[in-house]
Formats: sequence, structure tokens, C-alpha cells
Amino acid sequence: MTYTPSNLQIIIESEPDVVAWSREVAAPFAAFAENAFEQFATAVTHAQADRLLFRGAYSHVRKMAGLAVLSALRQHRVENALNLRQVIEGTSLFGYLARHPEITGGWAKPTATIDDIFKSNDLTRNISFEWIAKEFPELSDDLRFYKDHINRNLSHATILNTTFVFDYRNVETADERFFDVQNEHETCSALMVTGQVITLATIMLFKVSRDSECITLRQGIEPAINGLMKTSLSLRERLLADYDHPPSAA
Repeated sequence: MTYTPSNLQIIIESEPDVVAWSREVAAPFAAFAENAFEQFATAVTHAQADRLLFRGAYSHVRKMAGLAVLSALRQHRVENALNLRQVIEGTSLFGYLARHPEITGGWAKPTATIDDIFKSNDLTRNISFEWIAKEFPELSDDLRFYKDHINRNLSHATILNTTFVFDYRNVETADERFFDVQNEHETCSALMVTGQVITLATIMLFKVSRDSECITLRQGIEPAINGLMKTSLSLRERLLADYDHPPSAA
């Protein structure tokens, strides 16, 4: 019997080539995003026993941060943005839960209904947004900047978003694509933003651990954050310069 690979199998087998292309054309940006994830994912060495909800929220954000890097490398820009939105909102949530371990509202009721739990879930999320805006306004503004960009340009199905995967200049094969149309500048930009957002999440960890014993971070996290911020600035300047002076099409 002749084996005919399914479309999904073809996609899985071609993915390493896509990632390799991204790492080749955007090497310093890929390194920055991957390093930002490494710093965030390995930052916490201990959390107090009553910080169980924090541990859950941090684990979730860690997963979404990793998926954000992977989706940027895999040329899935909309997926990358949706993962980053989870990181952004989750950063406020785990920061709030690190400082507020108490379980209140519907969560704490022995006879809680599913409606009680959903209401408490929404309330906790909204409270975390209010908390970060009050406690860390500068960090809140930075996170909001990226979230607003995602909400405006990438959260919804739009004609502009179809241009990521559908090459209108080559319509003969345009509808056969699964990975986004390869674009060096867009790849660099997605990886840079990914690294920046994950760095903000690491900054949140540092802030809530600095004046409290609720969580403990590994040695060297502060200079690592400073290094990420310095790299981010350098890459941003490079990306803007390349945008102002794109390579010749000749």
C-alpha cells in the first residue's frame, strides 16, 4: 500500500524548515525572544504555600509565552498575537495573585454554583487590571500599549490579516498555504515584540518579589532583565533603521 501523507503530516514535517528560515533571517531577534522566555520560565525558585493561585497563573503565562515564541518562529503572526494577549493579561493576574493569596467571593463558597465561579473569575481578572494600574502604572501602560495594538490589528478576522497567509501577488498557489507568507521585516518585528512582552512579565515577577517574601527569584535575574532591556532597545533601533531604509528589490 502506498503511503500518502495527510495535509497535517505535511505541515508537521515542513515546520522545521520554516523555523530554520526564521532563525536565519532574524537571528538576533530570535535569540532575544528565546532568551526572554528562558529568563521568565526559570525565574521563580520558590513560592509560599498559600500562593497556589499565583503558581497556577504563572504556569499558564509561562506556557503562553513559550507558545508566543514558537508561533513567531513558525510564521503564525495572528496566533503569536493571541498568545501574547494571554501573556499580557496573565501578567496582571499573577502579579495580583502573588500579593493577594486569599480566596474570596464565589471561589470561597462551599455551595458555589458554576455561575458564582464564573462571576468571581471575571471579577478577579478585572480587579487585577485595576491593581496593576494603581500599583505599577508604568508597567501597566507598557502592557496596555501592546494589548491595544493586538486588539486593534490582530484580535479579529480582517482583510488585512488575510495578507499574512494569502499571497495576493501570487494567486495561483496563494490558497494552499498554511504558514504565513515569509517576510523578513514582519518576522523580526514579531520576535522583537514577543521578547519585549515576555520581558515585561519578568519585570512583574521582579517587582512583586522585591518587597515581599511571597515568591523567591533566582540569583542574577535583575542583571538579566537589564540585559534584555538593553538588547530590546538596540534591536528596536535596528528595526526602525531597516524600515526607513529597506533593502533594494534589485
